[in-house]
Amino acid sequence: MSRGRLTLTLVAVLVLVAAGLGACSHSSSPQPEPQITGVRWVSGANGNYPNEVNAWGTFAGRQVGLAIVFTDRRSWNGLVGAGWPTSAFTRAAFPGELSVAQPLYPQDGNEAACARGEYDRYWSQFGTTLTTYGRADAYVRLGWEFNGGYMYWHVRDVEAWKTCFRRTVSAIRSTDPAVKIDWNMNAHNDTLPVGKEDVWAAYPGDQYVDIVSIDAYDHFPASLTQATWDRQCHLRSGLCTVIQFARDHGKKFAVPEWGVVRSAGGGGDNPFYVSRMYQTFVANAQNLAYESYYRTAENGNVKSSLTSPDLNPDASRRYLQLFGSALGPDAG
Repeated sequence: MSRGRLTLTLVAVLVLVAAGLGACSHSSSPQPEPQITGVRWVSGANGNYPNEVNAWGTFAGRQVGLAIVFTDRRSWNGLVGAGWPTSAFTRAAFPGELSVAQPLYPQDGNEAACARGEYDRYWSQFGTTLTTYGRADAYVRLGWEFNGGYMYWHVRDVEAWKTCFRRTVSAIRSTDPAVKIDWNMNAHNDTLPVGKEDVWAAYPGDQYVDIVSIDAYDHFPASLTQATWDRQCHLRSGLCTVIQFARDHGKKFAVPEWGVVRSAGGGGDNPFYVSRMYQTFVANAQNLAYESYYRTAENGNVKSSLTSPDLNPDASRRYLQLFGSALGPDAG
């Protein structure tokens, strides 16, 4: 890279970082569109098998760095013992990183029994499953979106839930000390669904958490302007709040699921949201463990798909403009 190109690139980076920091400020002034493009962090997509995740890479024109997967919640074997999905995502089959979403117990379980230690042996088995398939260092999104009443493992009794979480972490680490525990909330749910405590009351403590993360979709409220972005980003369950909390606690943050929302309550085909997310990732890249766009087209879900099918063509074009290439050392 020539000195002139390097200088221009550094200037562009500084401009975008400043703009991105503005995305986590309380300013409602319009933010400039990103001046540079490309992904310099671990960026992922969801899928049941590597070919589904790799299809996202074909769309984006770059390798996918991480796969978001979900286990079968109907039984303990489906949660912790069966090979799938871990067996499908061996390093040979998918060289990127893995993030596994795990409830704290199957559908017939409960947080009180978990807190008493009745499930410890199952979670020890899960640690063994991860190591068996070469995924000891996987992110485990334990009890994800616990602040949503739609999840059967949502918090009912705060202290019991936290004890359950801690026991589960300790059990997994007993057979897999390299695992990375991801404490994950859903955006736009500031209070817990039963007792209405503040969402942060469910934080189990720094020693039980490696990554602080948030699933952030463009709905309830949608971000159609800088003012609405600022308001939702600084909610108690907002992206900006999570970033600051993670930094204050010496943790990295992640956004395992994000996307535009075409279904009810969403901002629709909203490229503005894609731009603001990109700015925030760039501005906080050093503290970002990973982010993953959640692609879904089925009815009853957020309908965030950008490809196959392309339900949101304007957002799709913006995503490709910003996230569609990984800049190498000679880019600029």
